[in-house]
Amino acid sequence: MTTPQRRSVRLNRIQEFLRAQPGGYTARELARLTGVTPRSIQRDLLLLQSEAGVPLTENAGRYGILEPERLSPMRLNLQEARALLLATRLFLRYSDEGDPFAASAIGQLAGVMPLPVRDQVLAAASSLRRRPLDAEFSRHLGTITDAWARRRLLRISYRSAGKQRAKEVIVEPYFLEPSAAGFSTYLIGYSRTHNAMRTFKVERIVSADMLPQAFDIPENLNLDELLSSAWGIIWGDGHLVKLRFTKEVAWRVKESRWHPTQTIEDTDDGGCVLTLSIASLMELGRWVRGWGDSVEVLAPRELREELRAEAIRLARLYAQPARLPSRRRTRRTSPPTAGSVA
Repeated sequence: MTTPQRRSVRLNRIQEFLRAQPGGYTARELARLTGVTPRSIQRDLLLLQSEAGVPLTENAGRYGILEPERLSPMRLNLQEARALLLATRLFLRYSDEGDPFAASAIGQLAGVMPLPVRDQVLAAASSLRRRPLDAEFSRHLGTITDAWARRRLLRISYRSAGKQRAKEVIVEPYFLEPSAAGFSTYLIGYSRTHNAMRTFKVERIVSADMLPQAFDIPENLNLDELLSSAWGIIWGDGHLVKLRFTKEVAWRVKESRWHPTQTIEDTDDGGCVLTLSIASLMELGRWVRGWGDSVEVLAPRELREELRAEAIRLARLYAQPARLPSRRRTRRTSPPTAGSVA
């Protein structure tokens, strides 16, 4: 049964969806995004118009909100616009799903951009609108955003990596953090179920509900400090890591600052040794593998042994000829007649 609180949250979500999509949504599309029936959406739309006074429009079955013309909140110089353009391009590289709110925000951002970069920002918004929309992910992300903004507890049903069954967790949502690896979005917060800080991949959330209980974010909690030991999204006690790079790639290693804890020393053969402290060897290991035989793990021992064993398995695999999957043959019972498609 729908509670007044859930309906209120849903009505807010419907308004946000309609404002974010200039072309509007059909009742069926809104039902898919909010997890209710089209009939419930029709009742919600009537309630928004008759009691909340929301100026709804309807055209060929698509609903929208008649918005007054908004003034540009800022004017950007060329260098400021360049910074936001790069941030927009990074967002497109990280996100692999459609996001009507992001597309709307980027489209509005284009309106205050200087002409040299405006077209590129508009193209980014258009690209985002064309991406497939995962209604369940969008719905969960919207609920998480609402709970985070209102400082409300969140009840999620969460399926951990490799697990079949989901577990209910009560969490105080503190931060939302993107990760380019795997095109993922993470919720970071205090889990009252685990009595500890936890990270939850939004794509693994089965259901999400905002609860009426409020919470406060600790004043001394800083996201960048929290993730200072992380290579990606996993933080904690650091492992001392030493990586020797060959002279052919040493210039590239020294070209970037990979981590806040890093130091780089040159070696006599023209290579270099990168030293850093990282919480997750699993996350770092993916990056190390990308360098192939141009890098050698000197420490820690467990990462070196893991790569050594993997190298042995790869050598055995590639010592054999490639085995292509066999194709099934279909037997013809009679030859095709003239004019038929074989």
